[in-house]
Amino acid sequence: MKIAINGLAVSRSLPGLGRTTLHTVRALLAASAEHEIYLLLPRDAPKTLDVGGDRLHLVRTDLSLGEPLQSEPSDPRELSEWIDETMDVYYAPSFLLPPLSGARATVHCVHDLAWRKLPASKSEVFRSYLNYRIPEVLERADRIVCVSNATRNDVVKQFGADLETRVRVVPLGVDLARYFPRDEETTEAAFVAVVGSYDARKNIHSLLEAFPVFRARMRPCRLVMVGPADARAAKPPAVDFLGHLDEDELASLYRRALMVVQPTHYEGSGLPVLDAMACGTPVACADTAVFREIAGDAAHYFDPYDASSIARAMDRLARDEALRQSLSRRGVARAQSFPWEASANKLLAVFMEAVA
Repeated sequence: MKIAINGLAVSRSLPGLGRTTLHTVRALLAASAEHEIYLLLPRDAPKTLDVGGDRLHLVRTDLSLGEPLQSEPSDPRELSEWIDETMDVYYAPSFLLPPLSGARATVHCVHDLAWRKLPASKSEVFRSYLNYRIPEVLERADRIVCVSNATRNDVVKQFGADLETRVRVVPLGVDLARYFPRDEETTEAAFVAVVGSYDARKNIHSLLEAFPVFRARMRPCRLVMVGPADARAAKPPAVDFLGHLDEDELASLYRRALMVVQPTHYEGSGLPVLDAMACGTPVACADTAVFREIAGDAAHYFDPYDASSIARAMDRLARDEALRQSLSRRGVARAQSFPWEASANKLLAVFMEAVA
């Protein structure tokens, strides 16, 4: 089977989606020796990628994926200049990526419906674009992949039960060779880590409101944030902004953190929670459907709409060593059930279904 994968997000513009795209490609190559993969890359893709093999064909284009609203070429046939009709399956790891004409079957992945579930977190222009674009994409797709049952339920509810027969759940994975538990002798640093941006749905403002309350009781502790700072706001006391980290740096940070806190109102997959659990780091997170699905009983939950609830959760974890150790053990065990290999096998099954 010849599989074309839209890798236009493998650039600096969408680091999270680009990272999961490369993990997906590696896992697909490892899962089967019977298939060839053609990875469509933007003109601003890194010169070298940590992925390769005889069955991987890197197709470097002069296309670029800047802002999502610019993600679709003026004519969808432009993509066919790079990947032709001999492809058995065209896979878009996100429905923000352009469609492709000519492949025998098309599969589109849906990570979340943030623009529908939390419209205030997105601009009116962005919402209008997606409300116009997505129904057509979902209607054309031979199969629709959702990264969680929570997202699947959202898609069926928002776009109609008639889609249900074409929707398949394929959770994302965790790189267990990179995200692994800390050494027994590693000394815990006195900091709380969070991964997120100032997108309203990430709810960073509630964490910044809760942190001083928590720190009043745990004076040495600092908050370390992975992601961009808000250039318009003054730097809060005892808060460090690290910007973007590569995966090795992120794994190291997780292993050294006292805990990882994820206050987001809405997510499709919750990869930071999964990665932190794999590192054996206790997790405190919002009590949402997707985090319950991913973490189960391996996380400590709080009400993301109540800053005092966030502060209490952090305080409980900081003071209760037995709870931290219990969540650490359960988190590592839970993460073991989300290897990228399992994700790739499920995705290949969807591809086979789509071309049958």
